Amino acid sequence: MQRQETCSHWSVIAMLACVTQTAIVLSGCSGPLTAKQSALTASSKYAHGDVRTINIPGTQVQFNMVFVQAGKYEVGSPETEEGRSGDEGPRHNVALSGYWIGQLELTDEEYAVFRYPDRDADTTAVPGAVYSVDGVSRPSPPYEDPAFGMGGSGKPAVGMTQWGALHYAHWLTEKTGIFFRLPTEAEWETACRAGSDDIFGFGDDASKLTNFAWNEANSSDKLQNVGEKEPNPWGLFDMHGNAAEWTMDEYQSDYYSSFDTDGAIDPWSLPTRLHPRTVRGGSFYDGASDMRCATRLESTLNWKRRDPQIPKSFWWNTDAPFLGFRLVAPEQGMSAEDQIEFWTLVLGE
Repeated sequence: MQRQETCSHWSVIAMLACVTQTAIVLSGCSGPLTAKQSALTASSKYAHGDVRTINIPGTQVQFNMVFVQAGKYEVGSPETEEGRSGDEGPRHNVALSGYWIGQLELTDEEYAVFRYPDRDADTTAVPGAVYSVDGVSRPSPPYEDPAFGMGGSGKPAVGMTQWGALHYAHWLTEKTGIFFRLPTEAEWETACRAGSDDIFGFGDDASKLTNFAWNEANSSDKLQNVGEKEPNPWGLFDMHGNAAEWTMDEYQSDYYSSFDTDGAIDPWSLPTRLHPRTVRGGSFYDGASDMRCATRLESTLNWKRRDPQIPKSFWWNTDAPFLGFRLVAPEQGMSAEDQIEFWTLVLGE
């Protein structure tokens, strides 16, 4: 992981990284990433849309991940796109290393293994590693049901903070020995577009949205089971609608204008404050304009407005039953040393 500026580690209480805004580069591999050293230049045995199945050790819970090849991709929307906001441009190229991304939004069943100790087991897929259920930092009980009664088997896990989602990724990394994290904005949008520059992952025709997304027109204003709509061309489900999804980035309205249009390498807007962070994909509450591949939503403290605790929960948003996440696993992984630096940076631990 190569930082373009030096940043101090986050405080657990304040959850702040550094005083000035920076963008950092996630290499997904051990050691600094440069244009010459990037995994972009490495050949891969995987193709777009390849699927791998991962089991959570000690359980029968499994999930699939879909491969996205390294390459240059265009993100952002043209000024002529209907429904476009000013924070979606200018369009620019990004150069991404290969990565695996969750085929589905993370489900209640998956998050529950982490949330409830009695569903976990003292089992890890890492040779020689010692894993203790009792030694894991887990979500505190929420003030109210994070899913507002809409959750359950097959539904997206929702209502967690970005910090809670990253803690899940850390826990799963220790369980499986595979480095997991949230997607960056660039990775998420690239996966959503599935190789096209269309408004949606399936084309430009918003009238077809009902075939691919749970949205305000067909969801009955509630979460639906994952994977019931049609996938995009790379085999990813629910990139539009159902649950909106956390990314790793701090939200900046002028973020795209800071990029080199010839191809920023594996960019990440390092958060410097608790809010706003960037959320993508739209939810079951939303219409077509809010489900476009380029749509960016900024998180807000209002998503905790009913939480009476002082301080408010690090783990849960009391007013975000529309918000979940999916995971990314970089193809090249990350060294043990870089992982320690990464988790210290994003979790303050």
